[in-house]
Amino acid sequence: MGGSLDERSSCSSSKRRRRNNDHAERLPRKQHLYLAVDDWEGGYSIHKLDADDILEDTQGGGGEHKLLEHAAIRIKTPMCGRMEFTTVGTNILVDTNPHNRGDHAPPAVIYDTETAALTVGPRFPRGIDPLATSIAVGKTIYVLTTADLPHLPCLQALSWRRVAADNIWDPYMDWSWNKVQSQPPFNGVDIVGYALHPDGRTIFMSTRKQGTHSLDTSNGVWTGLGDDWVLPFKGQAFFDAELNAWVGTDRKGAGYVCCCQVASRSATTKWPLECRVLKEKLFRRNNEEHYMEGGRHKDVTLTYMGDSRSCLVENIVSSKEAIDTVLHVTLFGLKYDHMGELQTKGRRGTRSYAVSKNTRHFSHATFWM
Repeated sequence: MGGSLDERSSCSSSKRRRRNNDHAERLPRKQHLYLAVDDWEGGYSIHKLDADDILEDTQGGGGEHKLLEHAAIRIKTPMCGRMEFTTVGTNILVDTNPHNRGDHAPPAVIYDTETAALTVGPRFPRGIDPLATSIAVGKTIYVLTTADLPHLPCLQALSWRRVAADNIWDPYMDWSWNKVQSQPPFNGVDIVGYALHPDGRTIFMSTRKQGTHSLDTSNGVWTGLGDDWVLPFKGQAFFDAELNAWVGTDRKGAGYVCCCQVASRSATTKWPLECRVLKEKLFRRNNEEHYMEGGRHKDVTLTYMGDSRSCLVENIVSSKEAIDTVLHVTLFGLKYDHMGELQTKGRRGTRSYAVSKNTRHFSHATFWM
């Protein structure tokens, strides 16, 4: 009347499998560090690194590691030159030839880190240079350094959106570029620092000569916030909810991490934002001899990983005779001490990777996804 033992056992096993599958589906996807480098003769690689491996490295970064031979993806380039990378959502957008724009540009390559799928994207419109100065707002990438003409600045945005289909075989959703209707009050190439407000829609941008402005991407309205102050960061800064502040690299170029209060979206700020600089120097930059034009230290990127944790990647030329470099990766956390000063927290992970480079025109790109 209750069924055989085998039937009851089979039913119970099926229920357990369903519960396990449901639990697995609810688990958040593990994020990784994605590192783009020009490390092979044919082009560029994007490597997928596990942050836990770096944190658990018992050598403490004492030796140089090799990046895995099998990269997440490799992209062949037709010429010895730079590529550029940026992200939106789980996608990495690759500009395979920044020298060509408009009808002469090759299609973009879009790599979905969640599915490991490749998509061919639209050509890059004229005026975009460089792609690296861009920021994701929701599912849209805003490229800040765009201009139709030198004296006619504009702002281009790339998004996955509904498009007009001429016939039933055309896709109704696709990646497409669109120009923001409101004209920026400055030339994008003059931007020195930028950050996304925690409201998730307002971009703050500081320029060399015209102070700081904000753009509300929900309505395209630009607001001048004062011409006598700029964000204290070099390049992009990130909002840290635990610190309730923007975090970035100090624009003074001294090799330090800093944070500052979030600027108001409406009121014109007449004074520099309060800034706290991490006294502990995480950069390896010092006064060593420059090995080549542009300096021994190629570039530094700061990538926010969430939960007040960040990843600092510093690219250093390895010798005078070669263009090969060593990438130094440092994972660290931030908090305020009892005096309100910025300090590191928790475990710190460090690891160095030797990279055989093929061009001097590209350093690296780093993303947490």
